[in-house]
Amino acid sequence: MDPAQIGDALERAIVAAETLGLETAEARAVTRTIEERRGYPGELYVLGLAGGTGVGKSSLLNAIAGADVSPAGARRPTTTSPVALLPAGHETEAAPLIEWLGGAEVQTWAGDGSAVAIVDLPDLDSIEPAHAARVDAVLPKIDAVLWVTDPEKYDDAVLHDRYLRRWMPRLARQALVVNKTDRLATDDVRRVCDDLRQRLRQEEMPEVPVLGASALKDTGPLRAWLLEGVSAKEVVTARLQHGAVDAARELAGSAGIAGAVAPGPLITREVQADAAAVTREAILDLIGPQGLRDQAAAAVWAEARTVGGGPIHRARTLLERGSGVASQRADPDGYLRRWRERGSLDRAMAPIRQVLLAAAGTLPARLRPGVLATAEPAVIGERLAGGIDAAVSDSTMARERPRSGLWPAFGLLQLVAAAAVALGVIWVVVLFVASGPTPTGTVDVPVLGPMPTPVVLIAGGLLAAFLLDRLLHRQAGRLGRQWADMILDDVSRRVSAFVAEVVGAQLASMEAARSALWTAVRDLDRAAGGDGDAGGASPKQEP
Repeated sequence: MDPAQIGDALERAIVAAETLGLETAEARAVTRTIEERRGYPGELYVLGLAGGTGVGKSSLLNAIAGADVSPAGARRPTTTSPVALLPAGHETEAAPLIEWLGGAEVQTWAGDGSAVAIVDLPDLDSIEPAHAARVDAVLPKIDAVLWVTDPEKYDDAVLHDRYLRRWMPRLARQALVVNKTDRLATDDVRRVCDDLRQRLRQEEMPEVPVLGASALKDTGPLRAWLLEGVSAKEVVTARLQHGAVDAARELAGSAGIAGAVAPGPLITREVQADAAAVTREAILDLIGPQGLRDQAAAAVWAEARTVGGGPIHRARTLLERGSGVASQRADPDGYLRRWRERGSLDRAMAPIRQVLLAAAGTLPARLRPGVLATAEPAVIGERLAGGIDAAVSDSTMARERPRSGLWPAFGLLQLVAAAAVALGVIWVVVLFVASGPTPTGTVDVPVLGPMPTPVVLIAGGLLAAFLLDRLLHRQAGRLGRQWADMILDDVSRRVSAFVAEVVGAQLASMEAARSALWTAVRDLDRAAGGDGDAGGASPKQEP
């Protein structure tokens, strides 16, 4: 994996972490360092000499160079500004890189064919705040480190707690040098080095060479390590990989991701589906299916009366519309929009809240606030109410009121029936008038069978009107209920969709981000020669 790919993988991890609401400033700084370091190619890698006051860093540098290139003495702190020791002939090539590191006094040495530029850093434990700040600014940028200590300070808390714990996991090429071994017996040198190795193992630090050296008498092991045939490009790439891996692992640890197995769902899909089903049923009960069917049937019946009803029904329809009765009894749209009048969302919210709280309980402390915020009743209630309003509005508006092609025929027949009744009534009235106020004889009236024709007209017209009314009412009711069922089906689908989103969207987003973070860490770890364990050993994971 080249530096560009390393930067891309770390960027994926950062984006995923930001989605989870994690702090990514430190990882962003690593990304910037990777990008900037790519701009300084060359045949050299930068090695920092880092150590506490008086451990002899400058003396070691002078011994390596074979000349006094860095001041050394009893005054503390001695190293007031960095000194860069470059192999002769590489001054021009390394100048931009040294400038990027913050500048340094450039010295040269033979180099013996090495590909390393050595920078003598200020003391780690300097009483001068500027010195510690300088070290902290340079360490993220250098490619390798030689940690220098001595028999008196090898167990120093500042060295271990502030620097080794933080930086050793991010470095690919590094070594620990116990300087001033000329002051110890051979067995004591071995004991000190072994003790230092044991301390590093206890702190779960990477296995690195621990070298005994004396700036005054013996720098052989150190010089041999420096002159190993390593490629500058490989050292730089490995440094960037290790830095990216450690930064990504820190993010993964904060997200509660560890192990070689990809993180699974926070809550099983079955549990989410069950919660969504309970919520959906509670919402549909609140909407009121039977009431909607009654409203839809009444609305279609009112529409049918205006086309297929008789004069009385038409007048009744106009009266109901004018009085406002129709808006209460025959208005499915209004009925759906008034769902809040029929109860609260408490029963619908409970399953969603339980799922979100259960999911939050499986997450590290840093990730819980985001989930808990969405689990607040006010938040869930607002999302559900908005979803219901959208569902009922879209569903009713998308469905036109049904009409039947038979209604005009019903209307024509109703007119015929009304005309028959009117004719019969008029006939009776005429006969009554013709007979006079004091009838003395009989009036001949046509008959149909045993019944006078006017009576047959009146009775037949009324019976026909009644039967037509019943047939029309039954058909309108059936159409209205079918219409209501289609609206309910549409509402149910829409409710199911947004309930699933309310239940699962937050969790799905978090699960996707956790998976993306794990994948990025795995890719970086494999590129750095790890086993693909996304959790790693370095991050301190939260409970």
